[in-house]
Order: sequence, then structure tokens, then C-alpha cells
Amino acid sequence: MNSYLTRFVLGWLAGVGAACTSAPIRYYTLIPPPDQSVAVGEPTLAIDVRVVHIPPELDRSELMVRTGPTETALLENERWASPIHEEIKEAVQLELQRLLEPRSGSSPTLAKLAVDIDVQRLEAELGRYARLVASWSANLSGSGPIPDRARAPTCTFRAAAEIHGGYAAMVTGYQREIAAFAAAIAAGVRRAASGIDAACPAPIGLEDRQE
Repeated sequence: MNSYLTRFVLGWLAGVGAACTSAPIRYYTLIPPPDQSVAVGEPTLAIDVRVVHIPPELDRSELMVRTGPTETALLENERWASPIHEEIKEAVQLELQRLLEPRSGSSPTLAKLAVDIDVQRLEAELGRYARLVASWSANLSGSGPIPDRARAPTCTFRAAAEIHGGYAAMVTGYQREIAAFAAAIAAGVRRAASGIDAACPAPIGLEDRQE
């Protein structure tokens, strides 16, 4: 009996040890590292980005990949560093700050910008593509030619980046799409601020491949 208990305990400990040495959890972010070539100062443009909608099946901590024509899989060991709507919000806000913040010596034209984002699709298939489909609208106010309050039209953005590689390449593809998304928003905001052309910006194509 003692011998049986000893083998049982040793087997249980071996199982616990194997579980403890299983694959580690890796965390990913959509927020790129800070650009060391850009001086960091106090922003003069107040930007408020809100992710007003994202499909519930996407708003999870685990990364999701498409595994077939009708199948997707949640990756327990591959996770977002923060909730995905927060990742999108902060990544877009930082990129808009970089694109729209007045350069040194120039007079500001925008004072406040509020952007609402509706995410329809955020999906990827390893070794093939990462895709983002989202719509946005913006309210802006400022000085110069901008009316007291102006509104950019509601526009839809679509992009698919071809990727080759694993999960890190997939997230890098998403990062590039988020940067292109922010660039489209910035272009639309500039048009609305000019008061000349309030049309949605032309679609932006992504040709970069992630090896």
C-alpha cells in the first residue's frame, strides 16, 4: 500500500511539474515602440478616441486566428497585453497625435478632435493575411478656417496586409493596418478642417509583406 501511495504521489508530482513547464503565455500589443527621433512634449491637440463598437467575439484577451473557411480558434497562450478595444484606441490615438500635432513653430489649426470607431472585422490567417475593416466619424473644433464645430463624414476603412510568419508577424500586420487607418482618419479630418472637401479619403492599399 505504501509503495502504491508513493508511486501515486510521484506520478501526481510529475504531472504538476509537466503542467508548470508548459508553453508560456506571450503578450502582444498594437502600440508601436516610441519613435526616438520625435521629441516628446506636451500635446497641444486634445484627441479623444472611442471604440464605440467591436464584435463581442473579438473583444477578448486571447488572439483569434482563422483556421479554415468556417472555423476560427482562440489561442490560449497568445494574448493581448490589454483589452483589444483599448489596444486599438491607444494605437489610433498615438498615431493621430503624431500626424496632426502642429509642428514646431507652426500655428495650431485644430484644438479638439473626437473620433468614434466602429470595428467590424479584425481577423488573420497565419502565413496569409491580417485584415481590418472599421468605420469612423469625427467631430473637430479649432481656429482659423474651421467652423466652431465641424464633423467629418462617416467613412469605412478596409485593409488587408499579406503576412508570412507566426503570431508576431500577424500582430505586426495589424499594427501596419492601424497606422494606415489613423492616416485615413487624419486625411479626412484635414479635409473637414479645410471646409473644401468633406469626402471620405481614397482607400489605402497595404503591400508590405512580413517575412
